Amino acid sequence: MCPAEKHRTLSEWFEYGRRCFHKPDGMEAVRALEKVVEMDPGYRHPDGDNPYFYLGKIHEMEGRLEQAIVLYSRALAVNPQDEESRIGRGSCYTVTRQHERAIEDFTHLLRLPEGKRKVPRKHLLQAIAENHRQLEDWGQAVYWAQKAMEADPADERLKELYERIFSAGRSH
Repeated sequence: MCPAEKHRTLSEWFEYGRRCFHKPDGMEAVRALEKVVEMDPGYRHPDGDNPYFYLGKIHEMEGRLEQAIVLYSRALAVNPQDEESRIGRGSCYTVTRQHERAIEDFTHLLRLPEGKRKVPRKHLLQAIAENHRQLEDWGQAVYWAQKAMEADPADERLKELYERIFSAGRSH
């Protein structure tokens, strides 16, 4: 540790970690963000960000999804309104085949008012439909896919998802 690092404040460590994350310099970001957690496990930047989100994102990008889920969950413990951590955790749940939990996270986000939510409604509806498809819960998959199509009838990916779900549901 260089002498200047000894005198960094909590917020300076956080900002340094966030800058390293965006460079990207994952190793240095992890070092800085873990320092923040060590200094204050409940740290939350005034803009709402917290170190657990960035640590979760790094683990997710590196394929360590179970650890990413733990870190996103910690981020949500610090800030239950952390939309990006809920999206990240829901995505990790989807990939790790924990579909019911993914559906819970995406449904939670869907309940946020339109003006308060960053992620488009159609993306949440699509994610819910896809998780129901993976569960082979065809009635719910079709229902949510139809809702997604209603949100954006011109979206070709949504049409493709609906067709895939509807075809699979008919054959079962």
